[in-house]
Amino acid sequence: MKVAATTSEGTFHDRQCVTPGEVKRLRRLWQQLSRCTRGSNRRKAVLAKINSITGRVRNRRADFCAQTAAELAARNARVVLEDLRTHAMTASAAGTTEQPGRNVRQKSGLNQAILDKGWHMLELALRNAARTTGTRVVLVNPAYTSQTCNDCKHVDPKNRKSQAVFECTACGHQDHADVNAAKNILNAAGHAVSGRGDLAMRRSVKRQPPATRTCMGRSPRTARAAGIPVLQRGEEVNLLAVVSADPHNAC
Repeated sequence: MKVAATTSEGTFHDRQCVTPGEVKRLRRLWQQLSRCTRGSNRRKAVLAKINSITGRVRNRRADFCAQTAAELAARNARVVLEDLRTHAMTASAAGTTEQPGRNVRQKSGLNQAILDKGWHMLELALRNAARTTGTRVVLVNPAYTSQTCNDCKHVDPKNRKSQAVFECTACGHQDHADVNAAKNILNAAGHAVSGRGDLAMRRSVKRQPPATRTCMGRSPRTARAAGIPVLQRGEEVNLLAVVSADPHNAC
């Protein structure tokens, strides 16, 4: 996994959450932990050092997701995410004693790379940022987004030559693989984040996001201007649900 998110315009969003030095130190600490006796003070001290490093890594990842989500939500009226099941994608390939898995070490590295990018955390951050900007977050089917040519729509697993190179076997169209996938989702759903974290978006920054404030959040002056009756002190009212044909005007 090279980057966490790539836009259809070719913008890459990524951050190194763990440094090479921290990787070496964590590996050494895990080795020390395996030699410690359960319940000993030495084991508690080693665990405290491990938690200190992993805590910094989590904070960096959360900060990256929050900043990226705030930027994307502020610039787009709708962001469509691929409906990924990261829990299933990062399942172990170890298998059982009777049926041992294959390529276990490679799958373990892939799982770690997926978890390090924090796609699920980015989705949660986008949903949180969308509450203040009015951005809609929609999930779409991620099938074949990385195998489809954005130019001629030809689908072939061989189209993707590598992690970054996409070359259509039918028309010869070439593009960055993540950007091509993001464009496919943009054409299909408007805006998207793909299975590798590709993000497609298109909307002018000058265009304001749709209003999603509730009626209860309006001031009395704004409510009167919108034709909403305002209660006086001591006045009673019967409450009922109102469903509008326009979701932006629903209360």
